[in-house]
Amino acid sequence: MSTGVAQTIVGFARDEDGDHVALLDCGHRRHVRHRPPLSSYPWVLEESGRNARIGAALECARCLRREPPASLAPYRQTASFDETSLPGGLLRDHQTKAGVWARVCVTAGALTLELAAPAGARVTVTPDAPALIPPTLRHAVRLDGPVRFHVEFLRPDATG
Repeated sequence: MSTGVAQTIVGFARDEDGDHVALLDCGHRRHVRHRPPLSSYPWVLEESGRNARIGAALECARCLRREPPASLAPYRQTASFDETSLPGGLLRDHQTKAGVWARVCVTAGALTLELAAPAGARVTVTPDAPALIPPTLRHAVRLDGPVRFHVEFLRPDATG
């Protein structure tokens, strides 16, 4: 059973207690403590082991819960779509790039966002309830009738 969405390690830091924290391209931070039998990360004990893991995948539980990192900055937005102009690719299983979040913003009507495993959820998106999609999580749009929406693309803000 998956405990998170696979994201890429981009670096390491230490928390206030001196424990190692993996910095993920999704903008989240995840502790990696070597404390057998509960957690086994012997590679975290040496700098060479940590450096060897940069670029490797690590599951992010916060992405699984679709929790945004502390600071996301929008950088691009699609045109507005409706049920007649919706690109067919959005109806098929697709995903954002590594490190890129998507926010589906409905301005009229409603749609359903189907999130693939490991999230495995159906989310109703309305003007009052936009939906945030973590990087690389596969998803598809399902129309519930007439709708108008756009998608905002966001990435972790390096200054935040």
